[in-house]
This record gives sequence, C-alpha cells and structure tokens, in this order.
Amino acid sequence: MTPPNQDSDTLIISDLASTNIEIYLSVSKTVKFLSLIVVALTLVSIIIQFTLYDLPYYPSREALVRLFNVDGEANIPAVYSTATLLFCAILLAIIAHAKKVAENRYSRHWRALSIIFVFLSLDELVSLHEELINPMRSLFHTSGFLYFAWVIPGGIFVIICLLMFMQFLTALPRTTRRLFFLAGSIFITGTLGVEMVGAYYSNLYGQENFVYAIVSTVEELFEMVGVLVLISALMSYINLYVKEVGLRVRFSDRQVVRSLNLQ
Repeated sequence: MTPPNQDSDTLIISDLASTNIEIYLSVSKTVKFLSLIVVALTLVSIIIQFTLYDLPYYPSREALVRLFNVDGEANIPAVYSTATLLFCAILLAIIAHAKKVAENRYSRHWRALSIIFVFLSLDELVSLHEELINPMRSLFHTSGFLYFAWVIPGGIFVIICLLMFMQFLTALPRTTRRLFFLAGSIFITGTLGVEMVGAYYSNLYGQENFVYAIVSTVEELFEMVGVLVLISALMSYINLYVKEVGLRVRFSDRQVVRSLNLQ
C-alpha cells in the first residue's frame, strides 16, 4: 500500500533505479555474423560491378551500383563500415572508462584510440580523406602510386600513431597485442597499400573499368577484415579484463541505473 506522502512518480523512480539490464555478447557469434556480412557485401559488389562493365544495360543498374559498391559513399557497405568502426570506438571507450576507474596509466591511450575511431567512422561515411587528394597532388605533383596523394599525410599519421602508442601496445597482453598488430597490418595494407596500387592503375587507365573495381573491392575487403579482427580483439579483452561496467543515465530529475554485464 502506497504511503500517503509518497506520490506515484517517486514509486516509478524507485522501480527504475532498481532495474538491471544484462547484455551478453558472444565473441565468436558476433565475429561469425559480421564475417557473413563482409562476404555478402563483397560478393554483391563484385557481381554488381561485373554487370556494370561486362553485361548489357538493365533497368536500375546505376542505382544498384550506387547502393552496393563497396567503394562508394553513403550506401549500404559504407554504413556497415561506419557502424563497425563506431562499434570499435564504443568498445575502446568502455575499456578507457574501466581503466580510468582502476587508475591505470594507459586509460588516456584507450580514450585517444576511441576518439580516433570516431573520426575514422565519420571519414568512412563521407570520405573526408579524399578532400586532401587534389591539394596534396598539386603541392607535390604526384603520380603513379601516389596519384591518390592523401596517402602522404595518411602515412605520416600512421607513423606518428605507431610511435605514440608503441609503449602502450607492448604493455598489452600477448594475445591482445598480436591481434592488434594483425588488425592494424590488415587494415593499413588495404587503406594505404592496396589504395596505392589502385592509384597507380587509375593514373594509367582510369577508374571506369572492371579491373579498377576489383582493386578497390580488395582494398575495402582488407579494411573490413582488419576492423573485424580488432572487434574480436577488443571483445575478448573486455571479456577477460573488464567484467562489469556500470552505466548511469539521468533524465531530468529522474535517474536510471543500468548494469551492462559484458561476457
């Protein structure tokens, strides 16, 4: 029975404050699910590109290419890549928070990585890095492998990050460290290495052909696989070293406390 001096809002707040939400994420199932999406997006993109360059015209061809080309912007593959990069940023932020609470010396490194991945997710959606191509090309008069001249500041950024985070990386558990290096190697091979191959080919033969479409698809595949390996590494790390994270959400004068149990 409700006491006379206690209104219904107070009872609602009490009920909400005692609510616990437990979220269980299987590392293997998550990776398998995302792997299927990567394979599907890659195959569909190749098929669509093949129909564009090697088959007769059919209705909605250009629309399908825009929608499923893995090298496109603001389409289904771009949204997927943006979402997975943002997921990495969230996982990194969770670890950063846990490390800060534990007063770990590397909490700032985790936070910095989270911020970097927020930027990468935004760049993946709208291709901000491509705005650097023409200015860099005009400045350095690049051609061949450096025809897409954004790789110059991009490569410098990678080197700076590697130097800044080297001590942090060496302090990671061995399995996590290996997965981080594997993920980074795959991702950088795609985003810089295969990109430079595509630049060389584009400089000679242009981009409107099936060969360039395959090169750009391989580039995006490397990037998606690299992110997938990183997601596996981060989820496994959280499962082993960050057992529980408390999340406090405040709405006006009401307060909800939820517990996220990451398994």
